[in-house]
Amino acid sequence: MNPVYRRDLQPFINDFQKLKNFENLFKQSKYSDSVIKTVIFDLGRVIVNIDKAKRSEKLVKNSGKSAEFIEEYLGDFSPVVKEFGKGRITPRQFYEKVSHELNLKMGLNEFKASWCNIFALNDGVADIIKKLKKENYRLVLLSNVDVWHWEYIKNKFNVLDEFDDYALSYRLGCMKPNPFIFLDALKKSKTSPWNCMYFDDIARFIYVARLFGIKSFQYKSVEKLIKDLKNTNVLSKTL
Repeated sequence: MNPVYRRDLQPFINDFQKLKNFENLFKQSKYSDSVIKTVIFDLGRVIVNIDKAKRSEKLVKNSGKSAEFIEEYLGDFSPVVKEFGKGRITPRQFYEKVSHELNLKMGLNEFKASWCNIFALNDGVADIIKKLKKENYRLVLLSNVDVWHWEYIKNKFNVLDEFDDYALSYRLGCMKPNPFIFLDALKKSKTSPWNCMYFDDIARFIYVARLFGIKSFQYKSVEKLIKDLKNTNVLSKTL
C-alpha cells in the first residue's frame, strides 16, 4: 500500500476492520460470481465538470482576501467545506462562517448562486449512464456533496434522475474515504460488492472501495471509462 494512503486512511481502515456486520456483506455471493449488476458513480469531475474560476473571481471582488487565500479556505477538503459537506452545519451557518472569514459583501442568496454556479455536465458520461440504465443496470451515486450543490445539480441535470439511489455525504454525516459511506452505497446497490463497479476521479477513494471487493476504476476520461466498461463486459451489451 502507498504509505501516504495508509497514513491518511488508517483511522478509517481501523473502523472498517471492526464493523460487526462486515462478513455478512460477502456471504451472499462468491467472488467468482462477478457479473456486474450495479454501477456506482462519483459525481464531481466525473458526471459534472467543475470550474471554480468565476466563483473565485466574484468572491475576490466582494471580499478583502486574495484568490489564493479563498481557494485554500474553500478547497474541497478544507474544514468549513467538509463540515458543510457532512451536513454538520446548516447552509446559513456555512454562509455566516464564510462571510465572516472572507469579510464578504454579499448576501446569502448571492453567495449561494456563486457557490453553486460552477458545474457543467460531462455529456459523454451522461450518455453512458443513460445507456446503462436502458440495459437495466442498477445505478447508485456516491458523492461528497453539500445540500446546496446537490439541489442545484439535481435540478439542473436530469441525468441524475436515471439513478436508483444516492449515497450522499451531507445526508450520512460522513465523507469519502470513511468506509461507512461506502457501506451505505453497497446497501443501496442491492447486490454483493463483487457485482458492483465504481468510478471515481480520486485514487485514494478507489483504494478504499477495493478494500470492500468492489471493482473500482479511476475516472480520467470518457475514453477510459468506455474501455473499463468494455473490459468488464458491461458496455459491450449496450452498443
